[in-house]
Amino acid sequence: DTIWNNHIIAVTVGYDTNGNPSEVFANAATGGAMQATIADACILISIALQHGVLPADLGKSLATVPEYINGDLTDAPASPVGAIIGIVLEVMI
Repeated sequence: DTIWNNHIIAVTVGYDTNGNPSEVFANAATGGAMQATIADACILISIALQHGVLPADLGKSLATVPEYINGDLTDAPASPVGAIIGIVLEVMI
């Protein structure tokens, strides 16, 4: 799970036979337009992964916003899409 803009997003990552992320599913408790947007984004992320686009390349192309975490200024995802990609990157480490 991840939190973006005070929204909890449950994220599940599926892997190919080589252990590489190949699909992603996410669900936000808010439903409605946000949930539909997240579902559509997951389809696009999954297609990109299945066609060899690296999660790091997706992540570096997405917008970020400055955010203080534990007193340190860092770049945080500007959208739930960036937060989802962040989870994919975390599970790869």
